[in-house]
Amino acid sequence: EGPKNDRILAFSDKDNDGKADKVDIYHEGETHTMSIKSNGKGSTYVATRAEIFRLDDNDNDGIADSKENLITLKTPGKYPHNGLCGLVLTSDHSRLYFGLGENLGKDYEIISYSGQKEVTILKGGGEGGNIYSYSLSDGSLSKIATGFWNPFGICLTKEGEMFAVDNDPDQKPPNRLLKIVPGGDYGYQFRYGRPGTNPLQAWDGELPGTLPMICGTGEAACSVIPYGEHLWVSSWALGQIEEYKLTKKGSNYSATMKTIVKGDASFRPVDFAHAEDGSVFFTDWVNASYQLHGQGKVWKLIPLNGKGKKPEKHKAMVDEISPGKQEAKSLKQINSNRFELASFFWHSKRPGNKTKFLWEALSENSRIALLTAAKWDERKDQEQILKAINGPSKKVQVAAIRIIADENMKQFQEPLEKILGSADPNSQLFKVTESAIKELKK
Repeated sequence: EGPKNDRILAFSDKDNDGKADKVDIYHEGETHTMSIKSNGKGSTYVATRAEIFRLDDNDNDGIADSKENLITLKTPGKYPHNGLCGLVLTSDHSRLYFGLGENLGKDYEIISYSGQKEVTILKGGGEGGNIYSYSLSDGSLSKIATGFWNPFGICLTKEGEMFAVDNDPDQKPPNRLLKIVPGGDYGYQFRYGRPGTNPLQAWDGELPGTLPMICGTGEAACSVIPYGEHLWVSSWALGQIEEYKLTKKGSNYSATMKTIVKGDASFRPVDFAHAEDGSVFFTDWVNASYQLHGQGKVWKLIPLNGKGKKPEKHKAMVDEISPGKQEAKSLKQINSNRFELASFFWHSKRPGNKTKFLWEALSENSRIALLTAAKWDERKDQEQILKAINGPSKKVQVAAIRIIADENMKQFQEPLEKILGSADPNSQLFKVTESAIKELKK
């Protein structure tokens, strides 16, 4: 039997023999603690399933003595491992990024704070997991990507690129290593079923408007960090740490994997911390049981011959910075880049951006990206949807039908039945339309 609540422990190696000889309770009293990040200046950011807060040790006695709430998740969802998670802090301490799991499809509100003041309230439910960006200066909050199962691990590189690892629906492999961009829709929605096999769901960019993975990873991927020019990923289920060498491939990356640490059935690596000397600390769940067992460990991976890679700065997500006024003419330059199109139209939906797009002047790819970006609009453009489903492009039709199903727009059931009647029964259009009609009839 363990402690009544979660504890955050501070380990010290006073005699430098490589083993912790002092353990202090830095903080205790929380439930379902999922992620911790130190800012290197005495503050620690913590994500539990239902809140994110900052702890400070103001008197330097090794125990946190103040707590400031930053984010609250209000939802009937209670399962420990599919709420708030995946903290990553920029090196300049300007932004904090985090994930939200699929939350079993339950409705939710995420509230951000600056001090005691509520700043942003974002609502959702059923759309799958998301990634958010929180400003540490003014407390504002933005949803920047969607379509995940559980984005447990998120990281930033010195170039300002973001990567994430995403668990798989109901252990239906593979887990995913993903390049994350603002406006990215990565395809999974809980509202269409846990297994992820509904035609209205995608896992590798199969649906128009959704973005593909870089590659699959080991089962139960928990964390990802940049290490030198590579990414390291922990696989809880396979008991290994994986190194990924990325190669640019169009607008995305391809990757080759090498296992750098492998254990037996009692080795379950979870989270990383990259030390200044190039070593890497990581936690080990040890026992496959989710129940409290008290067998967990912390390891230190030491580079041979002192040739480890030192941690580099984590730059804020470069694509999140507004490019200024969105010009439709610049779309021609990025027409074949699915990732840049997603970011372009995400920015076009931001507050204060009043860019208007002439539907008839847009390419097929731009129309798909514009329709997919309807996720970021509270009000959907029904005239635009009608043009899309009546147009000649099957891919554009699919992108529009996804909106109809997501928003349960029953007024479009008759037009969808006409599409179904003329579509090839083996085509994606037929399968997506059939699934959408089933949703509208519920």
